[in-house]
Amino acid sequence: MINYIISYKHPHRHYVDFKLETNTNSVKNMRFQLAAWRPGRYELGNFSQNIRNWCAFDENGISLNFKKINKDLWEVDTKNTKKISVTYSYYSNQLDAGSCYLDEFQLYLNPVQCCFYIPGRIDEKYNLIIKKPDNYKIASSLEINNNKLISNGYEELAESPIICSSNLQKNTYEINNTKFHIWFQGECKVNWHKIMKDFNLFTQKQINHFEGFPVNEYHFLFQITPYKSYHGVEHTKNTVILLGPSDQIMNERYEDLLGVCSHELYHTWNIKSIRPKELLPYDYTKENYFRTGFVAEGVTTYMGDLTLYSSGVFTWEEFIKTQNQNLDRHLMNYGRFNLSVADSGFDSWLDGYKLGAPDRKVSIYPDAALCMLMVDLEIIINSNGKFSLHSVMKDLYHNFGLKNIGYSELDFQKICIKFGGTKVSKIFKDHIYDTKNYITTLKSLLSQIGLELIEKKNPNLSAQYFGFITIEENNKIIIKKIEPNSAADNQGIGCNDEIVEIENKCIDDNLNNILKKCNEKVIFKIRNKFSEKIHTMKIGNYYKLLEIKKIKKINNKQIFLQKKWLN
Repeated sequence: MINYIISYKHPHRHYVDFKLETNTNSVKNMRFQLAAWRPGRYELGNFSQNIRNWCAFDENGISLNFKKINKDLWEVDTKNTKKISVTYSYYSNQLDAGSCYLDEFQLYLNPVQCCFYIPGRIDEKYNLIIKKPDNYKIASSLEINNNKLISNGYEELAESPIICSSNLQKNTYEINNTKFHIWFQGECKVNWHKIMKDFNLFTQKQINHFEGFPVNEYHFLFQITPYKSYHGVEHTKNTVILLGPSDQIMNERYEDLLGVCSHELYHTWNIKSIRPKELLPYDYTKENYFRTGFVAEGVTTYMGDLTLYSSGVFTWEEFIKTQNQNLDRHLMNYGRFNLSVADSGFDSWLDGYKLGAPDRKVSIYPDAALCMLMVDLEIIINSNGKFSLHSVMKDLYHNFGLKNIGYSELDFQKICIKFGGTKVSKIFKDHIYDTKNYITTLKSLLSQIGLELIEKKNPNLSAQYFGFITIEENNKIIIKKIEPNSAADNQGIGCNDEIVEIENKCIDDNLNNILKKCNEKVIFKIRNKFSEKIHTMKIGNYYKLLEIKKIKKINNKQIFLQKKWLN
């Protein structure tokens, strides 16, 4: 048994105090391991940088000698010691869906970041006692008894975020004897009637596709912010979703809420139950390299949105917008010519989820989702609507997930070919493992279900007119992406250059609004690290985009296949 006492004194300082107590089992040395990463985020986390004042004591309160073996691992001399206590503080001042946060309104913990396991004792039971204000409730998928939480091993603890607050709202629905709990933390006027109706619909649809649910209960844990935010993290029995601003949750941002919830729920099967062999089991001490990020995130991104439409939660316009957003992100990333989606997923361990070197790689979210759209359509067309990507995922769930067997890249490809024929292998060869242009394949497949790709103007005017994309950093307009051979590129403008003036005026408005008023030629003052230059650029048409539209007149075969795809 490993006991944790969790407390805090000064919430505005953001430090949470931890005390771990356990038996030594008469070993001469004990090691305490903090995770180097968290499942669902395939990059190193370096969580130990938040640890302060790590100490160890014996059963009499006498200090024990210890040393740090590496950045995440401590070793304690426990000779002649029966019981050990480890104390430390953890800096908790990052509010997202996978971190830890403490202030005067809530205590929010992701135990994978701040709780240790003992190598060789990873399956040992944990008791967590949280010293919280009397008016605080606790939201978690762990077993809760007043202020005590119980975990049957570190794996469960690492997958079980905890929110303690006086401001929690909760509702519950049930499908096939499985209870689904929805928690809202933060100021938010929840339209429970709307939420419960839509969540029931997409949850039931996903369960029907897989013919079962992997766990006996599930929790949606919302962190609602007063500012714009969007982030979700999947766990075995729950998800944490950060979303804001709070006054838009039930209107302007409701599509985003549904999208991220459907996505994270789908992960309960795909990555939490159906896992690549490289992640079964997790090794929390180092990178867990795998190339099937296109399954973990590509399938989930695509299926999460498709389920919202097929369940009747999304309209056609809402659904096709998600596919066009994937297409926009794909076409505005010239990394698509430089690194395959499979290798890009592998390299998330190298440069994480940040923008990184320009045009170096693609994303396992939109790019892989487009690949899975292609695979799905090929299966449907080849099998005349008898099978789909749903068939593939159900096969994986029943023959790998439920049997606790990890799948390989080849396993996934073989199952896709089993249902979709040998043409599916060309999609893998050209688009998943190579960098061949998606558009020809997409056009061909979409046309067979009554859809087409048509050109559209890029709504980002700096991208459309001159071929550069900016963000605002510290009240400066910084160029972050440049299309090769665009007007900006041909004038020697580079990434991280700053736009100082447009038409000899300081920038005092949204860039799109300014460019709308400009003539055919526009004068920019651009600053790099060592100089300022004046550039005059003629308006052109760059970062060209396409969008999916329904063909007005389609034949019976196209109608049949389109219905099979959507239903």
